[in-house]
Amino acid sequence: MRSVFMLLCLLLSVTLHAAEAPPLQIASLGDFKLENGDVIQDAKIAYRTAGTLNADRSNVILFPTWFTGTSEELFTSDAVGAVDTSQFFLITVDALANGISSSPSNSTQQPQRNFPVVSIGDMVQSQHQLLTEVLDITHLHAVIGISMGGMQAYEWVTTYPEFMDRAVPIVGSPRLASYDLLLWTAQLIALEQALDCDCNETTALEVAGMISHLALYSPDFHARQDPHDQGAALLKDGRAGGMTLAINDRVAQLQAMIAHDVSTSFDGEWPATADAVKAEILAVVGTYDHMVTPGPALTFAELTNSQTLVLDNDCGHQSFRCEQNRAFEEIRAFLSTP
Repeated sequence: MRSVFMLLCLLLSVTLHAAEAPPLQIASLGDFKLENGDVIQDAKIAYRTAGTLNADRSNVILFPTWFTGTSEELFTSDAVGAVDTSQFFLITVDALANGISSSPSNSTQQPQRNFPVVSIGDMVQSQHQLLTEVLDITHLHAVIGISMGGMQAYEWVTTYPEFMDRAVPIVGSPRLASYDLLLWTAQLIALEQALDCDCNETTALEVAGMISHLALYSPDFHARQDPHDQGAALLKDGRAGGMTLAINDRVAQLQAMIAHDVSTSFDGEWPATADAVKAEILAVVGTYDHMVTPGPALTFAELTNSQTLVLDNDCGHQSFRCEQNRAFEEIRAFLSTP
């Protein structure tokens, strides 16, 4: 989330080493067919690269964006710091509907509410097409993602199980728990009602932002950080956070997350879904994450015999950033192990 990571750059300025983002590149995918049968006309995917592709093209790491985030922010927030670009060729990809890749806000042929409903699976399929048809990459060393990016990582290992060797979903989920669904659906309804009644979109975005910010950190974190402002800072930050993405783009990505469930292609059976996974997984979760609760990721890790990194701090969904040095060290070790 844009406001989230802008705030973290200030809060964690001692540990962050933000870098200028590499140039944005745009790939045309033509008319892109979605899982629901609809088509994004003249679809485009934005991406950035860092590092050097080796001779046998075996050192590629894919890093898709989080909810409302951009590939630029992956660099400027140092979220990509877990990837050693002296060793790996990093491709960061703007997920569909983030306002950079094809989205309701930038589509000329299917603008705003005429834009088709997209899924996490569609995001991954568009990335697969980018890799194989545009960049001539047929295998990944790893896929990494944070939050909604982590959801895409889970989709990758189940939809294209032979395509990557490793995956690192960070505070992501293979399917949302009931608490997560309540949170994201509350935001979605606030936005859809404003659109349906042609009401004040700014107010609706601010409400959605406050709902999101409510679950970003744990109550203990907020009490410790600023116990005396009576919520003024939280309200301000929440309202600002809701304004970081155009309303129909935000709706589109919320719809994708709410529908996300990697077991759908396996008749809802988690054991069968887990059996399909070939990649080694390091699942990074926050014990007190109230935005993407850790239960489904931990269950899936057990089913797939995966490694876990459990961050037991009070930073909630930002647990990864509050223990960034430790997380980076463990992720780098996981990526580099033969």
